[in-house]
Amino acid sequence: MDSRHGKVRMNVEGDRLSNLPDDLIHKILSFIDVKHAIQTSALSSRWRYIWTSMPCIDFSSEGFYMLSNFSKFVTHLLPSRNNQIDVSSVKLTFHGNDSHAHGNDIQVPVKKLLDYAFSHNVQQLNISCLRVKKIEFPCSLFSSQSLKHLTLTGYSYKHFILTPPTWELPALATLNLCCVTFYDDCSDKRVGLFSNCANLKNLTLKNVTLVGLNEFVICHPGLSSLTLEDGSEHVNVVTPQLKNLVIKYWQRIHLISAPNLSSLHYEHHYYILDISADLPHLEKVDIRILNLYVDLANYHKMVPLLQRVHSVKFLTLNSEIIEFLSSSAELISNQPSPFANLKSVKIYPFSVSEEDEPEPNGTMSTEVKNYFLDRSLGATLTMVSHEEIIAAMNVVSAHKLMRKLQVMLDQLKENSETDTTDMEQVEVENHRAHQDMKVKWQFGVRMAHIKSYWKDLNEQMENGYKTTGCICSMLHRIKGVLRKLSCKQGFLVCVWRLTHSWMI
Repeated sequence: MDSRHGKVRMNVEGDRLSNLPDDLIHKILSFIDVKHAIQTSALSSRWRYIWTSMPCIDFSSEGFYMLSNFSKFVTHLLPSRNNQIDVSSVKLTFHGNDSHAHGNDIQVPVKKLLDYAFSHNVQQLNISCLRVKKIEFPCSLFSSQSLKHLTLTGYSYKHFILTPPTWELPALATLNLCCVTFYDDCSDKRVGLFSNCANLKNLTLKNVTLVGLNEFVICHPGLSSLTLEDGSEHVNVVTPQLKNLVIKYWQRIHLISAPNLSSLHYEHHYYILDISADLPHLEKVDIRILNLYVDLANYHKMVPLLQRVHSVKFLTLNSEIIEFLSSSAELISNQPSPFANLKSVKIYPFSVSEEDEPEPNGTMSTEVKNYFLDRSLGATLTMVSHEEIIAAMNVVSAHKLMRKLQVMLDQLKENSETDTTDMEQVEVENHRAHQDMKVKWQFGVRMAHIKSYWKDLNEQMENGYKTTGCICSMLHRIKGVLRKLSCKQGFLVCVWRLTHSWMI
């Protein structure tokens, strides 16, 4: 009876697995790399060939002792796929765990995979080279009529991706490049990048360098979002439809034309952004420059930068800029306020960490205040101190720690209820054993019960000690965070009540 019931149950479970729709199985397999996806073919006959029609393929060299073996794996796998099924997404990751790898061990699988993906209408491509020596991608590999999203990620300036600067990707909408080097030996040293990517909307360049080129010229009629990070190459930006621009630690940028720009975020230790464009539609501007005294040229660049963003409505600056302007009041003393549309001005310190000691509030001279607010009578001015930011960060930390404590206490309660049930079951078994002993003394069985009970009790005590130690450690950390907070707002009382209610 039990055996027959087990077979029926297995058949039901087998039917459930076999009856899953292809889309759901493909979704499940998309979370693992293709090597492990192939191994799922042993689960049931329904899954035997399902991997061959996966629209999303994830290749990873992790788990291969040599990259040459990974290259052979890719080469032999592609012909085994269902050739009638398009590929929507391809992810390729090299982990660089083979010190004896040759260039062909990387370039061969890349070429074969890209040729296959492009011939099967791939829409999303992500290639990452982690701790792998430089990889060179020929221009012929970047020619696709279907590709919409492309991400290339090197590892560092020593482990980067080489590629020519011109690609034929007319459908491309999103491009993310990190640790990529563009090279070219043509006579024209002013290359308009991505000019053959007509539908490009979102572009992110991080730690991108040039070889054989004098400068970037990002000239694109449809680009709406641009992010530039960690670079030193000369970049000219001419983007009539650009809406959002983020620049972090990339110097030598010249914003020539961006008439529709609505959001600008600029961050650097000392270099000031060069803007010659008129920006009539600015809504939000966030400028953070740490040390304006490093470069003497900054003395005459800061005010022109502010004048260029005169149409802004929501302006955020770091307190170091305000201090610089206050100490150089002659720069603005004879100039009217350029800001006629301001609704809000917020001043923050450049950077703050939880370990920082509170610093005295920065000062804003009357001249500086009038410079920003004279023509925007309804605008609000908010200056946030180091101490306030550190307090806010500590509040967030306290909330996170208390959430972790809540999880610990919930688990402790659940385990305690489980342990109680188990102990009651043991007591029942012991009682039964005791009744049996009235009929016949079974010393060995009784001793086994006693040893088992004692072992379980010791394990519970040991786990209890560990759990108690974790809870005490967590409470100590919360206490340390709360000590940094101000008691004036009654926060400590609220936190204590909340924590106390949890403990009960």
